[in-house]
Amino acid sequence: MARPIKEGFPKWNPQRTTIFVINLSDIKLKYKKLRNSSSAFIKRKDVKDYIFKRDNYKCVLCGGKKNLQVDHIHSVWEVVHNKYPLELLNTEGNLQILCKKCNAGKSP
Repeated sequence: MARPIKEGFPKWNPQRTTIFVINLSDIKLKYKKLRNSSSAFIKRKDVKDYIFKRDNYKCVLCGGKKNLQVDHIHSVWEVVHNKYPLELLNTEGNLQILCKKCNAGKSP
């Protein structure tokens, strides 16, 4: 039997090991662990479907409809360097659809 479809944006629940590591002082380790956890979340079908539908299946910058990707507005790097709050990283308001070209050309 298929799972019921939930309404609204899915919640990101990082594993305990991710929470433990991001409280350490090693920036490289924090970045790697958080990046992996965040990437796994935004690759989920329910997350992608929600963001794609919200952004009308097109790049929010150029309007293109090919090679689309889910992208963070405020990056994992900003979270690791305490420039953006962790709890807002993988929220609906911090994710957008960009084409591959716009995502690659985005300034840090």
